[in-house]
Amino acid sequence: MPPPSTAGTALQYARHGSAEFNARMHQWLTALAGEVRALLGDNLVALILGGGYGRGEGGVLLVAGEERPYNDLDFTLVVHRQADIPEEALESVRHRYERLIGIAVDFSRPLTLDAVRRWPFTLMWSDLLHGHAVLEGPADVLTANAPSMPSGRLPAIEATRLLLNRGAGLLWSMRVLRAAEPPPDADFVRRNYFKCALALGDALLISYGRFATPYTGRDRLLAGLLPECRPVLSFDLACLYDEALAFKFQPGESARQFSDTDLRTLASQWGEVCLQVENRRTGAAWPNLAAYVRDGRWREPAQNSLRHWPRNLVRNRQCGAWSVHYPRERLYRQLPALLGLGESSVHDWAESSERFLAVWKRVN
Repeated sequence: MPPPSTAGTALQYARHGSAEFNARMHQWLTALAGEVRALLGDNLVALILGGGYGRGEGGVLLVAGEERPYNDLDFTLVVHRQADIPEEALESVRHRYERLIGIAVDFSRPLTLDAVRRWPFTLMWSDLLHGHAVLEGPADVLTANAPSMPSGRLPAIEATRLLLNRGAGLLWSMRVLRAAEPPPDADFVRRNYFKCALALGDALLISYGRFATPYTGRDRLLAGLLPECRPVLSFDLACLYDEALAFKFQPGESARQFSDTDLRTLASQWGEVCLQVENRRTGAAWPNLAAYVRDGRWREPAQNSLRHWPRNLVRNRQCGAWSVHYPRERLYRQLPALLGLGESSVHDWAESSERFLAVWKRVN
């Protein structure tokens, strides 16, 4: 007999939130889970909350003395039949709770248990496996079915992919501050600055096999690692990471606003970490990012094998290009220059950064 669902049990969604905040979150999430169960009926295997709130580490924003949630709610749906999903009704639930709770609500593409059993060993799936709350369904639905994914043994390429994604968010923030496009929301630049700052520490932890899923305690892991890093970083990453971690838990505590100079400084720091992570991962000895960009070797050789060419061709055509090479390959080479770290400036920066982000959003 499977273990019971945790749906009726009060959970902690934000360790920095009050008991009242967590109780209010639990009330909302229990109601949402009940509506999803009613919509999907016996097709629903489990509704799982991931992300910060699923780990019990969600952000709490204090507004006029009231605690409010800050991060998105990320739900994973596990079902028996992927084709039997009332998508419009589920979308209605999503919109209704976004208005009620005041944050974005995201449902994953529905997965079957067979799909869970075939999860690739990536940062995303490892984080979900080691930090989630089951709102509907058996409490061990993931731990009993997903492959083993020790967070301290993540593939080194996950550090590279993390830096690419957070570097892209930094580039997007530069576009906002330089008036190349409007901000998606009022806190966009600040949030992406701190996400990138966290990624610098997390990428090193992954690279050296010291990463752990809970954010709580990662600062200590990083502080223990930094004396071993070679070459030694030119900036105080521990201090930067601590500031970003404080924002992660309590975003309202930081009133700091950022200028283009701040983003360019962070970009330079991103470049230092990227070079160290990539030299360690590949065994190369690139002296700087310009050499890294010029080197024609694949960053992800496994994704460029002959058997992947049909998939790569389709994905490149979706991005408007003709190529059988993995679409991320050109992103790895373009990003440093777009962040201002190349040997020369990008003359059509606004257009080039827009094209870069359009491809990144599609392949991310």
